[in-house]
Amino acid sequence: MSRLPFKLAVFDMDGVLTGTPSSWEFVHRKIGVDNSRNLSLFKNGRITYMDFLRSDVELWIEKLGNVPADYIRGILDLVPLRSGIAETMSSLKKMGIKTAIISGGIYWLAEKISKFADFTEIHANKIETNANDEIIPDGTVMVDPGRKDVVLRILQEKMGIAEEETFSVGDTLQDVAMFRRSGYSIAFNANDSSMTSKASASMKGNDLSQILELIEKL
Repeated sequence: MSRLPFKLAVFDMDGVLTGTPSSWEFVHRKIGVDNSRNLSLFKNGRITYMDFLRSDVELWIEKLGNVPADYIRGILDLVPLRSGIAETMSSLKKMGIKTAIISGGIYWLAEKISKFADFTEIHANKIETNANDEIIPDGTVMVDPGRKDVVLRILQEKMGIAEEETFSVGDTLQDVAMFRRSGYSIAFNANDSSMTSKASASMKGNDLSQILELIEKL
């Protein structure tokens, strides 16, 4: 049984579990494409997040032609991860706390992280493939980055866990929606003071296990 007042720990992925702020941007840089126009259209409400996802994948296909899914997975294997992820998730589970990723990042990276850190659930955005396992400009939006609270609410209802029994960890303003549905929130390596001011606590570092020391003090 948990010694802490929590039953669910929710983590953003990009910038929290990883050392890069965006798994999508990481792939863009490795392939050598610029999605700034697509990003501007999305931020200005000209396209939906689904359109944004499709347009990003289209950039990769336009640059490389037919792209095997394994090629993108190989790039994602290069994403630097925070130290202590597996140890932290193991410690939380020993305390009876379920763990989840809620991220607007790429599902394949969340899946990879979960394979060795054993998250209870992962929610991130999927890229579709054809019969030859090549990527196509389509996917499944499991998480709208601006509406992470919706995903968290569904998860809490599914697990029968209350807001006050949840703590969340994020690094950008997009994670504040999760903070509002959490009894406790941690801004991890966040650089925006307007974001950190909305968190219960903030910390910097490259070892995720730091959060254990913080919540155990509660």
